[in-house]
Amino acid sequence: MDGLLSIGRNPTNDFRVHDATVSSFHCELLITGGTVLVRDLNSTNGTFIDDEPVHEAILRPDQILRLGNAQLRLDSQPAPEPVKIAIPKIKSESPAVQTHLLDGSLACLNHPGVPAVVRCPHCDKAFCEDCVRSLRLKGGQTRLFCPACSGPCDPIPTAPAPKKKQSLLARLTQTIRIRK
Repeated sequence: MDGLLSIGRNPTNDFRVHDATVSSFHCELLITGGTVLVRDLNSTNGTFIDDEPVHEAILRPDQILRLGNAQLRLDSQPAPEPVKIAIPKIKSESPAVQTHLLDGSLACLNHPGVPAVVRCPHCDKAFCEDCVRSLRLKGGQTRLFCPACSGPCDPIPTAPAPKKKQSLLARLTQTIRIRK
């Protein structure tokens, strides 16, 4: 990691040292190609490498850098191996498609052979009585909720069943009353 690091008591430094004998902006480290150059920034108590005062010098591994009463040592540890992150591939299923029954009415999204009785206006999906979630309110009212998005569902209006054609005898008995 090449770059310039500032060291001192001031919180704006890259490396902050909480010691009264360390100046606010004590020194800086110039790191290039594995070499560390220490440069004193006119500190009050001086910068030392292995107890030798320095204005600008190379800091080698295992040497002690002293700033006031604070002592720092440069370790010679190899950089850690980068962490490998593997993201598994997730097989996604295609979303279910709303189908219709033979009579043209909507089928339940989860049960394609069963007629849908409610439709969600939020996600526009239709479901049967078994799929929809119901909540009974005080007073006996029931609210229906979508299993896909938890939005409120509306009942699907059903067409009235076609009236059965009456026979001639049935029509006659409705119009003619026989008295005894």
